[in-house]
Amino acid sequence: MDRRVRFGTILMMVVISYGTLGFHWVSQVPWLLSLYYTVAVMSTVSDPGISPKTPEAVLFTTVLVIVGTMGWIFWVSLLVSVIVETDLGAFQEKRWKRRVMRMKGHFIVLGAGQVGHSIASELRDQGETVVVADTDRERVTRMIHEGYMAFHIERLDQDGGETVNLASARGLALALPDDAQNLYAYLSARDVNPHILVVARAQTPQAAHYLNTLGVERVILPDVVSGRRLAHMLVKPVAHDLLMAILNEEGVQLTEVLVSEGSQMANQPVGQVRQIFGHDVTLIGYWREGLTHMGPKAQDVIKPGDTLILVQSDR
Repeated sequence: MDRRVRFGTILMMVVISYGTLGFHWVSQVPWLLSLYYTVAVMSTVSDPGISPKTPEAVLFTTVLVIVGTMGWIFWVSLLVSVIVETDLGAFQEKRWKRRVMRMKGHFIVLGAGQVGHSIASELRDQGETVVVADTDRERVTRMIHEGYMAFHIERLDQDGGETVNLASARGLALALPDDAQNLYAYLSARDVNPHILVVARAQTPQAAHYLNTLGVERVILPDVVSGRRLAHMLVKPVAHDLLMAILNEEGVQLTEVLVSEGSQMANQPVGQVRQIFGHDVTLIGYWREGLTHMGPKAQDVIKPGDTLILVQSDR
């Protein structure tokens, strides 16, 4: 039950109990009739038998009329609001599902907790199309209220995969707080989309090892990463700030460029980077066959299939 409806229902029960006890004790009315009088007063139904005969009864009935009527209106408005939201939510979800089925190259974030929210926020800030899914309805509702396209799914199986159009997605971030769920989601994703790029969080080194063994090349342990960053802030604060400026693109642009067979950089030395991309561009490294080569020499030759990591200053 919705928490608002639960609160409203409890409030109604308290008011009804107050009215029933009051009519029984103050006006000496039988229990069942006391209940009827209370509901009648709350729903503004007129009945001659409710007319108070004593000062105590007048005071009690006045309070019940005010509190009861307000409580009744509040409860009914909550019910109407929840029903309308449910209908609109179902309509919106159907519309979103049709929209997602037409998507290609989007990113899926599985998990709408703190980590998943941060991933979705960063992807959206970079102009990417993001679809969020989670097994927790409250987290999904929170993401929807923040403007994200989010769905509640039981698991990333065939039905869940269809909901987020896993087959056409470019990348998948596994951000559920449960390692077993992330492992299951990865295996299911590989069955549907063998070429999808997958990144994952892990709670323990063992889970990270299992994910690596299964084929997830990029796995982080949030607690370990946070600890290392705090240590770097203490020991190498300036270097850390520079790295964060690059990653957060504060005054710089970090770009990846895949070198194809027909690219100008194919089979060219690193020294040609600025001639081709501009003098404000710096090559800080390149990725080749699963290995990252940082600080390349000017005479190193770039080959087709390499991914260049470029930094360009906005100033």
